Amino acid sequence: MTPEMIDMLNTLIKEIEKTHDGSGGVGANDLIPGTVLCDDALLNELVFSMLLWESSFEHAKKAAGRISEELVDLNELRVCTGDELALIMGARMPRGGERARRLLRVLNEIYDRENTLSLSVFSEMSKREVQEYLEGIDGLPRFVSARVILLGLDWHAFPLDERLAKLLGSKNIITASEALNHQAAQLERGVRASDSLRTYTLIEHWAQNQRGSSRSPKPRGGKKTTKGVSS
Repeated sequence: MTPEMIDMLNTLIKEIEKTHDGSGGVGANDLIPGTVLCDDALLNELVFSMLLWESSFEHAKKAAGRISEELVDLNELRVCTGDELALIMGARMPRGGERARRLLRVLNEIYDRENTLSLSVFSEMSKREVQEYLEGIDGLPRFVSARVILLGLDWHAFPLDERLAKLLGSKNIITASEALNHQAAQLERGVRASDSLRTYTLIEHWAQNQRGSSRSPKPRGGKKTTKGVSS
């Protein structure tokens, strides 16, 4: 990121903070108190992040609720067909068929590697080893692996999908024409490790309130401010 892009990002974060009360995280346990489908916090975060990818809090929470109601655990989910899982998640789930197929591939690969559905092995790994493990899982979006690293392990990362990239691109904070992985890498370099969780959390909450537009957050008093992507 250029110094100008970093300045624009910092300005956006300050604007968001004017309308955000600072409460409410963006992790699985923040948005769905307790466990989703298992006792493994990292795996819960991965599954919820797969539901949030290119989606919304509303869709992800509804899909997680339907999965919890219809299936006993993640092992039962793992042996579903893609069509069955898409149906369980609901017809309104964005990219439902693709999401279902990816999630099933991811869970089955973890099961094949660990002979169980658990990511407890991460406790024995360095950040580089965890990144390599996640990057080697077929179908796992970078957005999801970054959320597991940031929210689940409290290590530096910056989750970015096309949904967020389009909004940040509309503010000229990232270069819209560049590949998503490059955009995410730029943000990870441009945002200090100590600020990454706060910055991502605020951007995610801001994105949830955009309703598909690129409007800037409204400051207190209701006046609009002046107007200024893949796995």
